[in-house]
Amino acid sequence: MAKDLLFDCSYSEIWVHPENWKTLTSKKSLELDWRVECKFYDPIFKEKYPKGFPFRKKLNRFKSLEQRKAVIQAWLKDIPVLFEKEGYNPITKKYMIPKLKPVQGTLYPELNFIEALEINYPKLMVSEGVKKECRRIIAKIKKSATEQRIEVPICEIHSGHIRDLLDPLDLTNNEYNKYLTHLSIMLSDLVEKRMVFHNPIKDIRKKKTVKKIRETLEVDELNKIFKILKQDNYTFFRYGMIFFHSGARSSELFRVQKKDVYLDKREYRVTIKKGNSYREVIKVILPNALQYWTEILQECTTEDDFLFTRNLQPSLTATQPYQITKRWKRLVKDKYNVTADFYALKHLFLDELDKATSESSMLSKGMASHETDVTEKVYLIGRNSRKNEALKNIKINIINA
Repeated sequence: MAKDLLFDCSYSEIWVHPENWKTLTSKKSLELDWRVECKFYDPIFKEKYPKGFPFRKKLNRFKSLEQRKAVIQAWLKDIPVLFEKEGYNPITKKYMIPKLKPVQGTLYPELNFIEALEINYPKLMVSEGVKKECRRIIAKIKKSATEQRIEVPICEIHSGHIRDLLDPLDLTNNEYNKYLTHLSIMLSDLVEKRMVFHNPIKDIRKKKTVKKIRETLEVDELNKIFKILKQDNYTFFRYGMIFFHSGARSSELFRVQKKDVYLDKREYRVTIKKGNSYREVIKVILPNALQYWTEILQECTTEDDFLFTRNLQPSLTATQPYQITKRWKRLVKDKYNVTADFYALKHLFLDELDKATSESSMLSKGMASHETDVTEKVYLIGRNSRKNEALKNIKINIINA
């Protein structure tokens, strides 16, 4: 039964091929021709299309049954909206109802792909480091799009477009995979906002990479570095001692405020941010670092002070943790021909923690805030507290600075 539209236009019932698409489960059914279709009638084009204009959305580019079924369900809802509320005429490819011009800076499906990424990435619920990397990647692919004259609306983006944008950039395999990871984060959010039906990154294989052995510091080398820092750059030395004995990341420590530290319990609270997941955890202050935590808390003037800001001292103005990498390069790597990164301290600490206790796998995992045992995570609520109490008695006596 045809549904009437403006200017005596109409469209037929919408049908799907294959008809039994809802019940198909075999991968072999992917070989069938999948499409959503209806007939559009316009009296002006009656002679050209006496049986109606076939409005068809093909789905074979989607590589899994789940994707195809999800897109079908979306089109079954959106096609009536497209014709009845928006007045789209697929023969003329124009809107019979003049479309309102979207407000600048807002998302809509026909918006250019790059512009959509630029508008949306600052709103992602991810760390500032991830946002910074997203901004860098968008700038690179924007330049690639300009050079190749690729201009496509976000609603039509597919894996071929992404490959066309990335391939000319001459990326290493590691960089290529990093681009895919961050683009997937951005596009997943746009899928949720219904700007695009499917995340095209899922159809692109990551490239093979060689996992390199992380360079570590020897204990003697670390002692020499810390003795020099204690003499010449005390606040960096102090941060190094706190960082080394924490098992935490700088991005976590830089978010710690005075009110998050419970010195009497030798504990502090941090927010772990991984991908779109945020969670608070209680971490332990080991005996070797207690004096340095005590010192920096005494320098705070308010409960809201961040402990590590400008010059690695407390203030109300938070700063970015990437300064640690720059500082380590300037004060250690360049000066003393050290090749290991600052992050090597964390790996050395966790290795020493393994040596210091018979419960190494459990305790080092706890200090690093890694969770893999589902039973432990869900049911044994008190175990984290017992781990923390065990950690409070462990001393890592390898630094003699």
